[in-house]
Amino acid sequence: MTKDYYPFISHEEEYKGYVIYVENNPDSYRGGYEYSVSDGEAIIEDGLVFDVEDALQSARSFIDSLG
Repeated sequence: MTKDYYPFISHEEEYKGYVIYVENNPDSYRGGYEYSVSDGEAIIEDGLVFDVEDALQSARSFIDSLG
């Protein structure tokens, strides 16, 4: 039986004054990575993707769309 494996990731970075956080999805059956964008007070965007680079790109794109 083949089992999908997602390496453990816990990544935090600042981008244009916002904080991006990426971590493994806690649902081990679904896999992938959760990301969130915070303005320092609250999470203003979050999502689930299956690649760390996609998570960072999605978060940065969201921040860029804010103007």
